[in-house]
Amino acid sequence: LIPSFFSVSSTTTTSSSHTEAAICKERFPKSYRHPALDLTITKSRTKSEARCLVRCRRAGVHCPAVLSVDNNAGGQQLQTESDGENKVRESSCLFLEYIRGCTVREYIESRSSTLGKDDDDDDDEPKAKKARLDNDDNDSPKKEKERGTTISTLIDKNALHVAYEIGSLIASMHNANVIHGDLTTSNMMIRNPPSSSSDDTNTTNTTTKEEAEEDWKAQLVLIDFGLAGTIGAKGGVSHEEKAVDLYVLERSFVSTHPGSDDLVSEILRAYKSKCQKSDSVLQRLSQVRLRGRKRECFG
Repeated sequence: LIPSFFSVSSTTTTSSSHTEAAICKERFPKSYRHPALDLTITKSRTKSEARCLVRCRRAGVHCPAVLSVDNNAGGQQLQTESDGENKVRESSCLFLEYIRGCTVREYIESRSSTLGKDDDDDDDEPKAKKARLDNDDNDSPKKEKERGTTISTLIDKNALHVAYEIGSLIASMHNANVIHGDLTTSNMMIRNPPSSSSDDTNTTNTTTKEEAEEDWKAQLVLIDFGLAGTIGAKGGVSHEEKAVDLYVLERSFVSTHPGSDDLVSEILRAYKSKCQKSDSVLQRLSQVRLRGRKRECFG
């Protein structure tokens, strides 16, 4: 399966060269834009994403490695309205390291509990949960509310550990003066989820599995830098952009993982201890929250 962690304006394919797996992120041409403008925007966004990834890698941030950039890839045939002829428009391709594992969203939701009208049917709960995970439309909090059930996010040692690693990872990225632009749990992956490590050892002893989970250290990777940017490109470091990055992550937790306030607090605690200018960013975050609440109240 190909992880669906890229933006709508691009497509992805996987390939294997020798022993290294890779993903090709293709930004295809848009027919509604002028050809010259479309080519400029597409190439600029591809180069910007590659630069942000390289900059993060140099700063020690865990993200996919950039293997190659092709701004002159074979494009699509688009029919122009003026003469009705089919003309090939070039697309841009970004070849990235293939990250194996699961997203943080999948990890948290696989450990969440569902409470509601069907609490007595404990035997059917794993099947129902698997069906919700397989269908993104059915696992949203809105759908759960319509079914008369509520999702409760499990808060334990491992969940808090993952939250702390998220905060540390974001702090390292901001220390490198890079903003992500789309921080959600779907854009963070765990290379070594606990389930996979247990399956590889083929252990049937429950005590051994519990000990493995106790010693588990999550290896997180940030993905999808399609909306990323370099802070200070126009002069000066913007705490506002960093604060907006954190606010987007907060809202994604609220909407996707109900009852995860403790995880958000742990993320901010890690961010405060790891980020070089965390005090200024967190002060600005409070202002961004106030603006967000006003927008929700008054539209």
